[in-house]
Amino acid sequence: MAAPRYGAMKLLLLLLNACRGAGLEVVADIPQGRRLALSCKGPALRLRLASAAPLETPMLDPGLSGSCTEVQGKERGVSTAAGSLTVDQLGVVRLRTPGGVISSIPVRSDQMIGFYQKKRLFGGGSSSQDSHDLTSTKVIPMVGNTGVYTPHYYSEDGYAALAVLEKTDKNKYPAVYEMKTFGSSQRVYWYFTGAWDLYLMPAQTLREGTQALYTLTGRPPVPPRYAFGFMASRWGWQDRVYIEDTLQQFRDGQFPLDAIIMDFEWFTNETDYGYAPGEGQPYYQDFGFRDVLFPEPKYQLADYLQRYHVRVAGIRKPRMGNSKLLQELDVKRWLTEDCEPSAGYPPSYPGYACGRHVNFSDAAVRDWYSGQMQPLINAGMAFWWNDEGEHDYFAFHHWNVAQKQALEEAHPKRRFFSLNRAFSPGMARLGAAVWTGDVLASWDWLRNTPGTMLKWVLAGHPMVGCDSGGFVGETSGELLVRWLQVAAFMPIMRVHSELKVKPHWPWLWGKDAANAMRQILNLRYRLLPYHYSLAHAQYETGDLWIKPLAMDFPDDPEVNSLTTQWMDGSILVAPVLNEDSSHEVHLPRGLWYRLDKVLQAADQTARKSLKAVVGRRTETRPQLVAEPSGSKVTLSLDEVPCYVRPGTVLPLSSVVQHSDDIGNTPLEVFIFGGADGEFKLVEDDGWSTNYMQGAKRSTQLTWSDASKTLSWQSSGAPPEQGFTAIAAYLIDVEGNMTKAPTKKLMAAGTISFKAVSTNTIFQ
Repeated sequence: MAAPRYGAMKLLLLLLNACRGAGLEVVADIPQGRRLALSCKGPALRLRLASAAPLETPMLDPGLSGSCTEVQGKERGVSTAAGSLTVDQLGVVRLRTPGGVISSIPVRSDQMIGFYQKKRLFGGGSSSQDSHDLTSTKVIPMVGNTGVYTPHYYSEDGYAALAVLEKTDKNKYPAVYEMKTFGSSQRVYWYFTGAWDLYLMPAQTLREGTQALYTLTGRPPVPPRYAFGFMASRWGWQDRVYIEDTLQQFRDGQFPLDAIIMDFEWFTNETDYGYAPGEGQPYYQDFGFRDVLFPEPKYQLADYLQRYHVRVAGIRKPRMGNSKLLQELDVKRWLTEDCEPSAGYPPSYPGYACGRHVNFSDAAVRDWYSGQMQPLINAGMAFWWNDEGEHDYFAFHHWNVAQKQALEEAHPKRRFFSLNRAFSPGMARLGAAVWTGDVLASWDWLRNTPGTMLKWVLAGHPMVGCDSGGFVGETSGELLVRWLQVAAFMPIMRVHSELKVKPHWPWLWGKDAANAMRQILNLRYRLLPYHYSLAHAQYETGDLWIKPLAMDFPDDPEVNSLTTQWMDGSILVAPVLNEDSSHEVHLPRGLWYRLDKVLQAADQTARKSLKAVVGRRTETRPQLVAEPSGSKVTLSLDEVPCYVRPGTVLPLSSVVQHSDDIGNTPLEVFIFGGADGEFKLVEDDGWSTNYMQGAKRSTQLTWSDASKTLSWQSSGAPPEQGFTAIAAYLIDVEGNMTKAPTKKLMAAGTISFKAVSTNTIFQ
């Protein structure tokens, strides 16, 4: 009987230790009467001043817990499987990671801590001022129009950091960090205002560091399927006739489309920009439909969805403009004195719309706002476009919480989606996307776009879009095409334009531009099953969908700060960003296929001259880019260079006009020979949150290069709108493309290209 009693006692001790570890915090005395508290949360080790309680913040995933063990001896602290955090009697903090030890200078201030630094910092955000350099040296966290910075970095020394403060300073978050050089040594200093918590995440690579960040702040859910298509937005929708004529022209011209987005005009008859501080107008309408555009809102929204398969979204402002409503909210103390910062970057105060902003940080205000939004949601508005919420660092976050609450009350299972002009870490877990702000219609701003996207992805928000073509000023057909070619490989693809300029509709810019825009929109929709699956993987694992080349090729010095190219999953995107159509690409070592040329050949089912237009040309391998030369070339308007490596497996759709048609044609799997490869295709109903409970079909596609066989194995029930047939293309290292016969997509199956000889498209 002794053995069972011993086993039970051992189990009890283990459970007790686990319980202690879950809430463990070690408090250590350091010089000058200070005390530091060390604990853990999720993937992070937490350091804070013991004079205050752990800080609450919307940045962190509220569902996270932490389990760690105590470190005792000359140094005190906590330890997890990832690493340990300790402090000694002199006040030196040490973060131990699998890659080494990161030490601080002795802590001698309540408002500053510094760590010795050997390598570079990534993350922290971006604006137009620094979008061309992937690294960071000094960051002042703030939100603004076209610029967002966050209190976060990843250090190549082997860890990520996120700072949490007690309060914001309007649109700023006073947790500044800066890298300084002292002789031959470097240090990174944090400067805080008020109480602070510092979350340190051991991570040997940039990939691991961003995964840890998104685990700490919350991974982004999968948006509704329509969000992976194309969105047409403008300021200046005129009336109902104009709306319906525009929708018809998209369909008649075969320009794929899933959503339209409207500015002020959809809900009120004038802007509120000229209103005095704290004052509105009695005729201003904050909630409702303007009858010039929507005389029958419920009927129209249902009709546009049924007839055109198009969703409608409207702009929202974080403030009120109706004078009576402002008085009511002021009596309840539901307004803030904050102002919207002025346009441009960096933003400045006092700005405009002072004293009219709703205090979304108050739960009672969110309840009220949710109730105001219910009639709009019930009428059929699909999602919200949130503009000008930079009056407070967390305004967009709390605003989205209120909007998500409204949707969940109206439609508990429907996925929440919104588009926002700025973000703070943690906002992505709500289902809120972001765009890069009111950019100018210029080539310089086009060149800013990829870097801004990449730095925002690293800083805490992976779902980024932009105003394709530029918002401010007149664009040109060529600039609009090149911008759309960038946007097709971003999480959100959208055009937008200001009042009184030519809208960015494809048919308004000449035949050549229209054809090029149709071609890139077709590619966007072909990529939809691929992008949708990458979004599922991002939600499940935290592995980024969009990422810099530095993440996939850390040993290539040519890409370690590159922002003009990026990885869209396994696709290397290198678009044209210059007005003269000149182009230069860097391809990491190895063999690369020119994906856009492969798809063009498959579409035309005829032999093409697919010589590489970048890098050393070779007659024997016309589809391959061999050793890249880095020389400049000039590309045609419809070319958007993108590349894949041997072993890439790409599941694509045929061309469709809207996302509701995905699955009605065979799944087209493109296999790039020369190595084994795999891809997990994920399908679900496209609109509900049921996938979070497992309602989805996952199909593992596996390529064996030795046997020239594609096999697949599915788990989960197929959705109503799912693929039922599969076609496969093999592109080999000699530049030959072969198509296998289409087969029924069963739960498991294979396609062998060794048996295929009569369907070679070209050799």
